[in-house]
Amino acid sequence: MDTAPGRLPRDVTEHQRAVALTWLARGVSVVPCSRTDKGALVPGFGRDAPPEQLAKFADPEQVRAWWSGRFKRAHVGLLTGRGTDGRGLVVVDLDMPKGDAQPLEGRWSGCLGGTDVLELLAREAGADWPETYSVLTPSGGMHLYFQQPADGPLIGCATGEGPTAPHIGPLVDVRGVGGYVIAAGSYSTAQGRVYERVSALEMRPQPLPGWLLELLRPSAPPAAPPRPPAPVCLYAPGGRKASRAERYATAALEGAADDIAQAVEGERNRRLFAAARRLGELHSTAPAVLDETTVREQLLAAALRSGQSEREAARTIRSGWERGLAGHGAGAA
Repeated sequence: MDTAPGRLPRDVTEHQRAVALTWLARGVSVVPCSRTDKGALVPGFGRDAPPEQLAKFADPEQVRAWWSGRFKRAHVGLLTGRGTDGRGLVVVDLDMPKGDAQPLEGRWSGCLGGTDVLELLAREAGADWPETYSVLTPSGGMHLYFQQPADGPLIGCATGEGPTAPHIGPLVDVRGVGGYVIAAGSYSTAQGRVYERVSALEMRPQPLPGWLLELLRPSAPPAAPPRPPAPVCLYAPGGRKASRAERYATAALEGAADDIAQAVEGERNRRLFAAARRLGELHSTAPAVLDETTVREQLLAAALRSGQSEREAARTIRSGWERGLAGHGAGAA
């Protein structure tokens, strides 16, 4: 049941239950979600959940009970990654930036949202915009629904930009195994709008186009020759013996600086952002080693050796460091 644009339900309970059962009939398991923050209200569908634990999310009687009783007005969440036939959906979530977000820079300069980022990636691949089942979200973003690949590992979840697949760019989230999205047709009085299907009525989730699949699940690169281990600091600031976490943090910082210094054009800004974010995530484990000044100075020096401009590199480091401190999770789209 995909609600027509602009049409709000008279009976929210009946409407939400119908949406849930429609998606269940399409082979997609469902979970009730909060009307305000979209958080899942029933646990047990994580990446490693066994089939017997997932069964309740595909049980029509259980689903009817959820949307007739305790969760009768809940958002309808669609479990991604695994369908009732073993392979289900992978959803590419194209976000809009938050009000206080800084403009995207470097490779992504000029991109005003996730749709621009995906358009840029498509152009770089010499491909057209992917035609598939598409949903407009209340915030102005868009969900593109695809089928999980027919063979090979299932695609998992990713949030925003990152150094490894399935991360593909800023303001682009990916929801696969262990994740969920709010269903087309689902409605919340808190948001005042439905999630609206904007693709043709007959359109269903399509196979991933080759160029996008390569980004979400790239082929393994050729094995690199072994590198000598980075020297590890045995003593922390002040002369005391370094803890295991501090030794790990030192090695991580030295390895990141080495990686950035050797980055080639086209990879430099992405690697720099990813390194700064990772070190920001590790900061709390070894604050005496990974203080902001030390991290900034070492990463900036490495970036300058690779040929980046000081101004752009400094902005990228700051952005990645702040993102790492704040942290990111998979969650809902």
